[in-house]
Amino acid sequence: MSLLMIDMLTFGILVWITIVLLIIVAGSELFTMMIEEQIRYLRLIIHYAPLPATVSIPSRPEPVARYVSWALGENRNPVRCVHIRFTGRCRYGKSGRWMDMGGEAFFSVAIPGFVWRATTTYAPGIWLKTFDYYVDSKAGMNLNLFSLFPLDNAHDDAIKTPSLFRYLACTPLFPMIHGQAGFISWENIDDSTSKAIISDKGRSVEALARFNGRGWIESIDMHDKTNPETGKPLNGHFATRFSSYTQVEGYWIPMQVDSDMILPDGEYVTAEYSITEIEFDTAMITKRSVT
Repeated sequence: MSLLMIDMLTFGILVWITIVLLIIVAGSELFTMMIEEQIRYLRLIIHYAPLPATVSIPSRPEPVARYVSWALGENRNPVRCVHIRFTGRCRYGKSGRWMDMGGEAFFSVAIPGFVWRATTTYAPGIWLKTFDYYVDSKAGMNLNLFSLFPLDNAHDDAIKTPSLFRYLACTPLFPMIHGQAGFISWENIDDSTSKAIISDKGRSVEALARFNGRGWIESIDMHDKTNPETGKPLNGHFATRFSSYTQVEGYWIPMQVDSDMILPDGEYVTAEYSITEIEFDTAMITKRSVT
């Protein structure tokens, strides 16, 4: 092979690599713009959402009253939203290999809503981007390769109910919601279990919260895990477990969270993550990093 042909081949390879990198960068920018748009919309809604003058401890059911009183401590100021950062691992399938992940999430406390984004390292140089949201009663689940190539995305009505459950299942990260939100109600089951019902614009979801001997919320499971019409498992999160409660700015927050979910294609996913930073948006914003 002549030197000219080698030079042309090398040049062609470099051009190809450059084009691929530019496409990935452009795709990443578009993906980020989609996320930021939902975050801005959620913040706008939160800004105009009414808040109570103070947070009050529910009188019943007894397990809920005991938990909220303990989790809030002396805090009684209402909170508009919560921002968390996390790191952990996830796997696809019940026996799949574990992959590192990290990201952040925004949760509205004033109204039901969240935006969640994460990056998962599939292999060296290969990553997956996750972007899930429930904003203004609209939901989306997005899993993209390099932020660009859709792998398993859904934006239909079928994921609205499990997305609303996912929000409810994350409420131990912002326990003040159980003393300030009118869209969550509780029913007593027994001394260690209560049923939570969350409602949003005509849609409602029921979940079972289980409390351990110390009064902490230990797990939240979806009450109805299958589609009543098809009998198939509902897409989205269906079980979440909490541990390693730590006091942050006077609140008791679980720093370790494990979740089980079903992707739109029916694949089972497990995620385990630790909270590394949490920010409560009140009249005065406070931030606390956890190491």
